[in-house]
Amino acid sequence: MFLRQLHYLREIDRLRSFSKAADACNVSQPALSRAIRQLEDELGVVIVDRKRKVFGLTAEGTRILKWAHDILRSVSEMRNEVSLSRQELVGSVKIGVIPTAVHIVPILLEAIKEKIGDFSSDVAVLPNSDIIERLASKQLDIGIMYYDQCPQAQAFTVRALYAEEQVLAGTTAYVFPDQGEISWEEAATFPLALLSRGMRCRQLVDIGFQTAGVEPIIRLETASLELIHAEIMRGAMATILPLSSFPLRVPPAGRLQMRRLAGFSPGAIGLVRLSERPPSPFVARVWTVALETDFREQLGSLC
Repeated sequence: MFLRQLHYLREIDRLRSFSKAADACNVSQPALSRAIRQLEDELGVVIVDRKRKVFGLTAEGTRILKWAHDILRSVSEMRNEVSLSRQELVGSVKIGVIPTAVHIVPILLEAIKEKIGDFSSDVAVLPNSDIIERLASKQLDIGIMYYDQCPQAQAFTVRALYAEEQVLAGTTAYVFPDQGEISWEEAATFPLALLSRGMRCRQLVDIGFQTAGVEPIIRLETASLELIHAEIMRGAMATILPLSSFPLRVPPAGRLQMRRLAGFSPGAIGLVRLSERPPSPFVARVWTVALETDFREQLGSLC
């Protein structure tokens, strides 16, 4: 048995396709199929149910897949441990974060370094569904996401971090109320760049406008925060986004103004991991540091 066979199996299950898995692994499809056949011969079981029209694993294959995840994770941790000892680092953590919470990650990384010591991190910006998938396959240690969209299963441990607060933001090219909150009716008068409709924070914005009974002026819809930031900073549009989606220091100073929206129903951002024991004492300490970090205080200073 070779590690590459387990890697192939993991990719086949993730992509639900032999051809896509072969492309992802940079091998030909016949080579990948042969490797899985060899694995089945070595173990004496059928892993992939080839009789079904829809791709699927057999019951034995599902159990073997779990072992494959555990073995690949253990090998990765062993390699990390050797690398960390050479670099004199205290540990390594893999974090998945939704796009609109990405700017709280530097706060977390700084807190980890201050309280634990030098470490390495691998941060992936992903939608909720991908974070859950990668947590389940042990490709991530910790997720930062809308925790109300986490599966209600004992497999996951969830803790609240903060209630997301969305704001109307734009440059001084627009006249905002001097201070305090802005109404949805007022927000609807500005040309807006908004995130795509499939994203959770956009759905909350749509609910806000619908509740107020007003139709917003939408000039741009995109999944790219960078594009929205670029458009609003050149004064072309305003936007409604969570505070956590803005850099803590937005250049050029003084040009960007923000107003909280009245009566907004916030999304709940939380910390998620598998319920089983953390893969290392370091990850367990990172989890504790994240829960002890006051993200709300630092985000509040933006507005």
